[in-house]
Amino acid sequence: MNTQDLQALSEAIDSGIINMTDVLDKVEDMTKKRILEQHEKFCSIWQASDGRFKTKLPDNNGCNGKKLIAKTSRENLEKCIVNWYKEIQKRQENPRTMKALYPAWINYKAEETTPANATKLQWVWDTYYRDSEIVKMDIADIDVVIMKEWFLKTVRKHQLTSKKYKEMKSLANMLLDYAIEKRLIGVNVARNVHGISYRKFTESHKKDETEQVYVDDERERLLMQAEKQYEKTGNVAYLAVCMNFFLALRVGEIVALKTTDFSADSVQITRQEVKEYYMDADGRRHRLGYGISPYPKSPAGNRTLYLSKRARKYYHMILNHNRCNGLEGEYLFMDGNGERLHDYAINNVLRRVNRQIGTPQKGNHSIRKTCISNMIASKQLTNEEIRKFAGHEDFATTERYYEFATKSLEERTDAFEAALG
Repeated sequence: MNTQDLQALSEAIDSGIINMTDVLDKVEDMTKKRILEQHEKFCSIWQASDGRFKTKLPDNNGCNGKKLIAKTSRENLEKCIVNWYKEIQKRQENPRTMKALYPAWINYKAEETTPANATKLQWVWDTYYRDSEIVKMDIADIDVVIMKEWFLKTVRKHQLTSKKYKEMKSLANMLLDYAIEKRLIGVNVARNVHGISYRKFTESHKKDETEQVYVDDERERLLMQAEKQYEKTGNVAYLAVCMNFFLALRVGEIVALKTTDFSADSVQITRQEVKEYYMDADGRRHRLGYGISPYPKSPAGNRTLYLSKRARKYYHMILNHNRCNGLEGEYLFMDGNGERLHDYAINNVLRRVNRQIGTPQKGNHSIRKTCISNMIASKQLTNEEIRKFAGHEDFATTERYYEFATKSLEERTDAFEAALG
């Protein structure tokens, strides 16, 4: 209907030519007729032998996806059918549910943070929220008790550890924060849920130090094996593994290194590899490929690292490899075609070498932890120097998550004897 038609209709109503009540009644009758016609395509209406009028409504929990309803008159049954379908439509159109808010919110998070973070949140949504009853409720009707009961039910259903619970709860925290920003609600009930007993959570397996860092002679055995594998295969990813025992880089930082980042005795860390995604017609994100971010993981990640003698040894081996193979790209680690290596190239060769030396499977993060732990144990550097080398905002993070004994208990018996006196 164009502007002229709307104006003519308004004038007709104002002048009394058209009765607005009659118009609304006519629209209501047409809506009722359309709903009933659509319903009878799904299930007919019949009068049973007891005199009552019956039909079946769609119901996922019912027998064959239907539920039986009965009324004493056809008029009452039709009224019940119309009201049922209207309520369903109302729920679907209600923008004040977590389910309705989710598509816009997940895109907002991708812009606010990163597409990779939005993809992690998508996994949390699909795992815990997508098919649950709470995401279909009007968010204004959800109080702290309802939210807490749902959290407890989800913890029990998925046998969540405390860490997994926090990961699950954080999505509700953020999504309802978004609802507040959209002025749909005034209070975030998820953030007001407290007091869930630790007894409700599944006990998490705490990894032993031998599973988190390379202990005793494992580092040296791995370095020797990686060098042998490089000589055998010519795969420079083995040298990346070796060099990182003396740089403690994140795997995305390793593959983003350029030759121009290096000087005689230092290397500048300024960028990282990131995963790229595309969004399909349903708003879901899928892996597309890899790119380079001109920013590190955090502001503290932008740092200058000292190149030790052993780090310089591997750096020059890599330069010589590139020169001998005619590789002239800007990145330090390249495949035989001159294309930049990706994180999986490093992870793959590390898994292979772990198997070959018979050590438990440990990833690049274990190399990072091993290097930082050795720096702390040396007592030669200040906490501030170690913090900067690790690329952390504060030393508390370094100390809490990256300080491990790199000697097994058997190798530390003398230390225990001396300490216990």
